[in-house]
Amino acid sequence: MICASYGPVTIGWDGRRLRVSPLACRKRVELYELAERVPVESADPRLLYLLGVPRGCVTTYRLYAETVGMAPRAAARLLLRNPFPVLLPCHRVVASDLSLGGYAAGAEVKRALLVYEGALRCGAPPVVVRPGAVSDIKGALLDSLGLSDSRAAHAGGLQGCRL
Repeated sequence: MICASYGPVTIGWDGRRLRVSPLACRKRVELYELAERVPVESADPRLLYLLGVPRGCVTTYRLYAETVGMAPRAAARLLLRNPFPVLLPCHRVVASDLSLGGYAAGAEVKRALLVYEGALRCGAPPVVVRPGAVSDIKGALLDSLGLSDSRAAHAGGLQGCRL
């Protein structure tokens, strides 16, 4: 398994799916390199709408479900099966009352990711957006990870929510 750090978590790629906080890593690489190796475009096309939620923002299960044409509970089940968590940022989907909702890696990991990305800050409510379709998947992925300023690997500081 190859692994990279993204803020408070390590993500690992086993050639089939990403794991959040994997138990063992054979090799560590920069986040950019890991993102280049993972075939996110092979995911369910409805999951690609997650790339339309800017870093530093959130969407709700209801808005996400409306966008992809599903019932909210069905959308939540789809998100639970996301084979590329963090890269396809299902952690940015929260309940309509802005509580965190579920996350396969646990609520504290979800909270830590949202704090790292700037969506949860100083008790202020997060900025809620409707997910949008993306035409450039790799570009949207790099932007989502904070790696879009240059297409070279780097740690990716906070970009903030751009509306």
